[in-house]
Amino acid sequence: MDFKRIEWIFLIAFIALDIFLVGSFTQQARLLSVTNTSPTSSTALVLRNIKEDQITYGKLSDKRQWGYYVVSPETDVFRNKPARLHDESWTDNNQELTATFATAIHVNVKHPTRVLNSVIRTRVINGKQYRYDRHLSTVTQVVYTQTFKGIPALTQAGQVRFNVRNGIVTGYTQGYVKEPRRLPKKQRMISAKRALIALYQYNKINGSSTVQWVRLGYTKLLAANQHVIYVPTWVFSIRSKATGNVTYRQINAFTGAVMNKD
Repeated sequence: MDFKRIEWIFLIAFIALDIFLVGSFTQQARLLSVTNTSPTSSTALVLRNIKEDQITYGKLSDKRQWGYYVVSPETDVFRNKPARLHDESWTDNNQELTATFATAIHVNVKHPTRVLNSVIRTRVINGKQYRYDRHLSTVTQVVYTQTFKGIPALTQAGQVRFNVRNGIVTGYTQGYVKEPRRLPKKQRMISAKRALIALYQYNKINGSSTVQWVRLGYTKLLAANQHVIYVPTWVFSIRSKATGNVTYRQINAFTGAVMNKD
């Protein structure tokens, strides 16, 4: 890809982002006005209200980091590549590949990576670019994620998901983010604690619940000019104390806006 084409992609991506951010400005401004200007809604008071609503969470950082948007071409990344796969059948549907092993693989459900680390490196397309994610994995699904400069892809587009049943893995589903590139302008992100406050003030976290974990990762923001733009996102895993049900919530790490879950 020549430099001029990259410049045009970045320019179009910035225009698309500007349009999107205009739409989210009102939501962000309301959050900032509530958390920063109202004496009755200071950070300490909001956190006390969270506690009174029996919402528990671990230690959350106040540290603000710098981050970047990431852009990737929206193409059929698996075109012709599945021919490399051996001893498995596959289907390529909507930029996602589903493969079934000719012979099922047995794993220890408590330590599935002892086998799957080798499987993903040797039998999955571009498998060496994925890393095991213990937070997203369960006893029935083992998840590996791509990373962009050390930050994981918390979107199915950049994950390999092995389905496990009674210690048997019959196949996997794979998404792949091709040629991810940072947009050049860096921006300051909100802290994990500020993201929790945003969730609470937008009524996206119910009382009597526990924040199991908080992750910073990339999720899909929008598509423009046959490219996909990914944004740093605070992702929360929230378990209801009453029902045990788990809900995932997302906060845009740049704007503090609530995002749809993937």
